[in-house]
Amino acid sequence: MEQKMSQREIKNLDLSKQVAEDGMVLLQNENKILPLRNKKIALYGSGSFATVKGGTGSGDVNQRHVSSIISGLKEHGFEITTESWLRRFQRYYDSKKNEYYNKLDGSLASLLAPAFTMDDMEVSEFEEALTGIYVISRSSGEGHDRKNEKGDYQLTDNELSNIKRMSEYYQNSILLLNVGGIIDTSFIEKCPLLDSILLVSQPGMDAGNAIAEVLDGTVTPSGKLTDTWANDYSDYPSSKYFGENDPRYNDGIYVGYRYFDSFEIKPKYEFGYGLSYTKFMIDTDKISVNEHQITVKVNVQNIGEKFSGKEVVQLYVSSPKSKIPTPYQTLQAYDKTKNLRPDEQQNLTMSIGTKNLAVFDTRIAAWVMVPGIYLIRVGNSSRNTKVVGQFKLDKLVVIQQLEHKLTPANDPTELTEGKFSSEQVGGVPFFILKAENFDAIEPIDYSNQSQVITYTTNLDQELPGKGYDEKLQKVPANSNLNLLDVYNRKITLDEFVANMSNSELIDLVEGSLKPNVEGSMVGNAADLVAGAAGQTTNNDRLGIPATVNADGPAGLRLEQTFDDNGKTKHQYATAWPIGTLLAQTWNRDLVQRVGFAIGTEMKEFGITMWLAPGMNIHRNPLGGRNFEYFAEDPVLSGTIAAAETKGVQTHTGIGVTIKHFLGNNQETARNTGNSIIGEQALREIYLKNFEIVVKTAQPMAIMSSYNKVNGTFAGENYESLTNILRDEWNFKGLVMTDWFSLADPKHSMHSGNDLIMPGGSQDKLFAAVDNLKPKFAKNGHIAIRKSFDIVAFKETTKELWNDFEPAADGENYIRVSLSGELDDDMTKMLYDGSAQIINNDTVLLKGNWKDNNDLYIGDLQKSAMNILRVVLKSDRFAEKYGLKEITYNRNMELYDYFSTK
Repeated sequence: MEQKMSQREIKNLDLSKQVAEDGMVLLQNENKILPLRNKKIALYGSGSFATVKGGTGSGDVNQRHVSSIISGLKEHGFEITTESWLRRFQRYYDSKKNEYYNKLDGSLASLLAPAFTMDDMEVSEFEEALTGIYVISRSSGEGHDRKNEKGDYQLTDNELSNIKRMSEYYQNSILLLNVGGIIDTSFIEKCPLLDSILLVSQPGMDAGNAIAEVLDGTVTPSGKLTDTWANDYSDYPSSKYFGENDPRYNDGIYVGYRYFDSFEIKPKYEFGYGLSYTKFMIDTDKISVNEHQITVKVNVQNIGEKFSGKEVVQLYVSSPKSKIPTPYQTLQAYDKTKNLRPDEQQNLTMSIGTKNLAVFDTRIAAWVMVPGIYLIRVGNSSRNTKVVGQFKLDKLVVIQQLEHKLTPANDPTELTEGKFSSEQVGGVPFFILKAENFDAIEPIDYSNQSQVITYTTNLDQELPGKGYDEKLQKVPANSNLNLLDVYNRKITLDEFVANMSNSELIDLVEGSLKPNVEGSMVGNAADLVAGAAGQTTNNDRLGIPATVNADGPAGLRLEQTFDDNGKTKHQYATAWPIGTLLAQTWNRDLVQRVGFAIGTEMKEFGITMWLAPGMNIHRNPLGGRNFEYFAEDPVLSGTIAAAETKGVQTHTGIGVTIKHFLGNNQETARNTGNSIIGEQALREIYLKNFEIVVKTAQPMAIMSSYNKVNGTFAGENYESLTNILRDEWNFKGLVMTDWFSLADPKHSMHSGNDLIMPGGSQDKLFAAVDNLKPKFAKNGHIAIRKSFDIVAFKETTKELWNDFEPAADGENYIRVSLSGELDDDMTKMLYDGSAQIINNDTVLLKGNWKDNNDLYIGDLQKSAMNILRVVLKSDRFAEKYGLKEITYNRNMELYDYFSTK
């Protein structure tokens, strides 16, 4: 192995540690035993040595190394009295782990296999020390949801017994939660002597060193929860239907703290909660409110005597009750202080567009602000705020008129009105807003789903297509095409795609998966960069370079070591803390630095599009990929994702792929399931975070999810991919499917899903625009193509009859060239009259062509243009033609959700 770390690796390793420290959440600190002064400790739990850096699946990273908790503590001078016990346990643990993964070796399912787990042994005797530390570890990953069972959401009997007895034995006791998401907290009541609980989350490759520096007080914890931790799993209303094949979103807009606050359910730890080693005072200095903007200026002071620290200030707004379901409060803004020394102060200013307080009225399909009293709250968690201002709106304001989109056949929403009462507040600044003073927003010009525009060089040419109203636009014929001419504005993009052949268009809108190439099937379908997830198809004739995609949300998932023409090469990418921990920092500036660092690695390794950030809403704590995502709240999720996007796209020529769009909030039946979601919930929760990123950071790409939303696969949903993404939000990039999506490629092309990944369905598209002949082996046996069944997660084979159906009474004929002895199937066709021998090496097949040329060339052209617009901005295009770097993105404001085009 290459031993010397590059300067980039060293710099990113340090940043990864900083982020991990900034996002760890101190949940409990009885008797103020943290930070530790005495470094003689007894350490327990498999997580001590098998520390979980992140989840499994495409969110994994092949990093150089991982700093375990035990190694980090030792490096920071801790004396561990249980080291010999841990070594013995580790030998047994490793043997079981090797046994587990050896069974998966070579299996296609290994990428999405559940992470290895093993229950901790019960500790029979505790070693002497002043402080006992126990580590609870959990991992989850793509393809599998978690379970409300012991060893997953719940503690095992051994874990509970060990923690309880440890807290009784040692003078000081600490529990470290090395978990990717929420776990059951009922055990805390059974361990009354447990002093401290630190949520270390899954902190990336320098986990151990980051944890050590929080435990010894080098760093004061400043993370805040991005989810509500309930007292009981059944407290989450989504628990009623979570895990169904067709999950019903019965909770509507009441997700997370919106539910707990509105229905007066007390959680164990509220959204936004997190303790510190010091204390802060938050005072509101000034508040101003008008029809355009709400601004709150606060002063934060560290009023502790010993420790420096950071505080997160959170701004919530309570809207008036009306006939539209409205939560008790919603997060609207937040900011984090710098590291404040004792007695040091900092002024923070938080501003939001007043229109951001609009709610979605499903009766008229519009964003509206209802009349009444609005309360502005400031604090450091959702349950620790005070009202600092209020304003009254005189009349209803229609902020933006839309059309009904993505409506379910039957709205599954069961929660429509909270139990809270409107508050009467005095002694704070009061403002009057008038509906007539709000600026009007221009109406949306929606694309018509029944129309197609096709560019052609010959208006008399017979074109395929069926079912839509096609409009032809003539452009000049050009046989000497090159994409560089489009860049130099010598020809238009319309002219370029109109002169492409059908097969060239189809190759462009499909990834370059080679189905018969070993290792190219699952999560590793690129050949330009070893281990990358996929790439687009290049075209030498047209001068179109390929672009490369790489997983995943915790960093670039590439092959660590590979052979390049006999030379061993290395790709040491950084394993960053998981998405949830990034959001737990509540620190957009820091997350933007992470994005910039990831962009640096993308440039180094030749990656065009990073398949991240993952940003689906944490609707339920058992979501198997919650660790990849940010939060239960769309504003926090959207703004953190926007910061990471801006960081990556500060670099020119590369970009992010935000995912998974849309309604992919569980892994169970993710490839086939139908998420049934009410219109208001879609608009205010599940679309809102994506909307924030698109409008404020313009990501290079978006990945459509596997699942259906209200009956239609996300990858072929015209209303979400065209009407909402492009018409309403003005999205400029490309949309790609998730790998091996079940969405019909033909419908994807029309609906606005531009790129089919990782490819492999070119035949389906070609058959939809022309008669695709069957393919045969030399002996007359019908050719076989390997493909991949994402549901069964296994390779499948398909006979390539394509568009031809053999029939003795058929009206069409095709010639097949053969050699050698005929196989049984061909011999049978000779007997039944659907085939006849012409000569020694030719057979004539009789049959009919399918009437299925129903894909418009214009749909292929539209998708090709969206892909080419991205290619033209890419590093690989610039490198191919020796161009200077191409500026892709510009800085945008974070909070202008209702900006116009």
